[in-house]
Amino acid sequence: MWVKILAIIGLMWILQGVLTYFQIKNLQGKIKELKKVGRVGIGSAKGRITPGNIVLIAADETGKILEAHRMSGMTVFARFKELEEMKGLYLWEVPYFLNDSDKGLKKAVENAVKTLKEKNL
Repeated sequence: MWVKILAIIGLMWILQGVLTYFQIKNLQGKIKELKKVGRVGIGSAKGRITPGNIVLIAADETGKILEAHRMSGMTVFARFKELEEMKGLYLWEVPYFLNDSDKGLKKAVENAVKTLKEKNL
């Protein structure tokens, strides 16, 4: 009985590792795709009870956001979704655009913008 339980736990652990691998490959692929568009800023906000967020922002040399994507979730099944509403904004406009309803998203976007500003945009 205990052997079966340990075997199931072991298989679940291996499955989680495999799914995490594919999620990281998805992240790396999206970063590579956005680097073709412009400079990329990456921001994240971890949540213990709330879903974590990863935000990728591609901006040109003037600070105009060309593309923005968000991964939000608590599982390895989360994938990137485009943030259409941020397209066309300038980095300095982002703090005025964000609302306080989703604090995790706000923190991740602020981190991504900060990363881009550090790259002299």
